[in-house]
Amino acid sequence: MCFVDSHIHLSDSAYDEYLMLMIGIINNLKIRVYSVSEDLESSVKNLNIKKKYFVNSESFKAFVGIHPQHASAKLLESFNDFFLRNTESVDGIGEIGLDPTYTTNNDPNTIESQRTVFSQMLSIAEKNNKPVSIHSRRSLNEVLDILPSYRLKRVVFHWYDGNKSFLKKINEFGYYVSFGPYLLYSEDKKTLLTKSDLSLLLLETDGPVSYRHCFNNSLTSPVFIISLLNFVSTVLKKNFNDVSEKIFRNSVDFLNTR
Repeated sequence: MCFVDSHIHLSDSAYDEYLMLMIGIINNLKIRVYSVSEDLESSVKNLNIKKKYFVNSESFKAFVGIHPQHASAKLLESFNDFFLRNTESVDGIGEIGLDPTYTTNNDPNTIESQRTVFSQMLSIAEKNNKPVSIHSRRSLNEVLDILPSYRLKRVVFHWYDGNKSFLKKINEFGYYVSFGPYLLYSEDKKTLLTKSDLSLLLLETDGPVSYRHCFNNSLTSPVFIISLLNFVSTVLKKNFNDVSEKIFRNSVDFLNTR
């Protein structure tokens, strides 16, 4: 049996001194990870981890991109050059999106700069047929208005935090949603889980985000995904192995790879 953590930031500095431990967990427990980036630096670092530790391995998928928190049109030319040099090594584009939260008291980061960067990231994904991991806090409506302008089918709304109406719309478009460990302590999110299309469901840890209401606020590890799967199977009243296999197949289909 193989498990998948569809969204984790292993290139984050919080993992630097624990990276070999994380690699051991990934390899020994057969957990695949989709490691996402937030800027050019973390994108480069993500690819370096893949090239150094996961050559000819399906266990580590490297996503590159510019997070709305770091949106800057000045980064685009450098990012484009980086992407063109490494296209074949890139497995997906993310974490990208819109988030008005980051425009408060942050003059260089405006919603317009975020839109410019988001549009460029989506264009890269479309042109190169890459899956996309979306950040959509407080921007679900606008993101859903933008996405149909691009020929993208392999899209996941990471850390889904919208309502049932948006969830239905997302699934009708054929887009995926991903839930994290907050499921373990949020009744609202458990309800959303039961309303999700199981064929379009992914699970994630979003490490290094930590969880004080579960996992004792410890450094987030890909191994958490197994506990999350167990909880999901309980909530959905389905066999653990069946749910695990279904989520794994969803994760493979999202990447469109074996």
